[in-house]
Amino acid sequence: MLLPMTAWRKITGSIIDVMIASISKLRENPIHYLGPALWGIASFNILRVVTDLTKKDEFWSGGIKIHSVGLLISVIFCYVMTMLWRRRLDKIFVAMPTITPNVPLEYMIAIVQIALIFNPAVFVTEHFGWIYMGDGYIDYMLVNAIYIPLFLLYYMLLRNEYIHKNMANNRIYVEKIKADKLNTELQLLKSQYHPHFLFNALNTVYFQIDESNTLAKKSVEQLSELLRYQIYNVDEKVSMDQELAFLKSYIAFQQQRLTERLTVHTDIDEDWTGVTIFPLLFQPLLENAFKYVRGQYAIAIHLKRQGTKICFSISNSLSDAASVKPAISLAEIAESGAGLSNLKKRLALLYPQRHTLNTQVDGGNFLAELIICI
Repeated sequence: MLLPMTAWRKITGSIIDVMIASISKLRENPIHYLGPALWGIASFNILRVVTDLTKKDEFWSGGIKIHSVGLLISVIFCYVMTMLWRRRLDKIFVAMPTITPNVPLEYMIAIVQIALIFNPAVFVTEHFGWIYMGDGYIDYMLVNAIYIPLFLLYYMLLRNEYIHKNMANNRIYVEKIKADKLNTELQLLKSQYHPHFLFNALNTVYFQIDESNTLAKKSVEQLSELLRYQIYNVDEKVSMDQELAFLKSYIAFQQQRLTERLTVHTDIDEDWTGVTIFPLLFQPLLENAFKYVRGQYAIAIHLKRQGTKICFSISNSLSDAASVKPAISLAEIAESGAGLSNLKKRLALLYPQRHTLNTQVDGGNFLAELIICI
């Protein structure tokens, strides 16, 4: 059945698009795509030099067909090995921040792959008469003695390419961190006069409150201490006892500010001897919970020490369980807030590959869980 002209045009257009994309990639990095072919051709010619000249034969003696097939097998083999090795190197270098690579094992695996793929290919093609191995096992040994070292050298070149790429990416990452740090320091310098003004203003308000209004005075004191901790304890690690004192003060202050209907359940370990942490990593999650609590007005906070992990979880009720749409809407708002976005950036910088942060809607509750490996 003949295809309609429009279908042929679509197929032809797709083929042309693929060819143009391939040519564009080839122009961007020709060695990446032509390298295996060049290495396969070079390896085959080295083999011919060794076998022909040592036997005092003419170089490339024999039929051109046999040698062309051998050359093609060498090139295809090189592309196959390149594909396998690049996949393996991708996995190795992705896992490198957490796992130290075993280089001798890598090269042993490469040797086994060369032997197990190349020898059967040579045997099958000789069986069909496409190539000629005149001296039998001696020629097989000679082929292995030449191809295994050459392809181990090729693997080393591929691996060095990944090492250089990894080093370049690390340099870019370090420069980005430096730029972010400089930007943060600049923002802190720009806003440095604000804390002094704020503390002076709070001090003024404190002394303007009537002596009998102890609740208001206590609230101003709490607010002042909370702000002092947030402003002056941001760069260095603090003890978990200091962080817990801040969290408890923050919870107490929020409870005074919000409705009497609010219930807060806390389950916090007391023994944190010797544990230090970068400060204010739990505060954005606390702030979210107090900001978006609805429905039953219930908040549950858990902070546990499990070996070398700090496990923090907090849940807040959303709207009534019968009204699902408002709950989802509030959850989406909570997740998209600037507080959570900034927290994710800080965690990526302070605890790379050593933290997990998950948020989800569970029934009528919004749940956030943060685990930090110390």
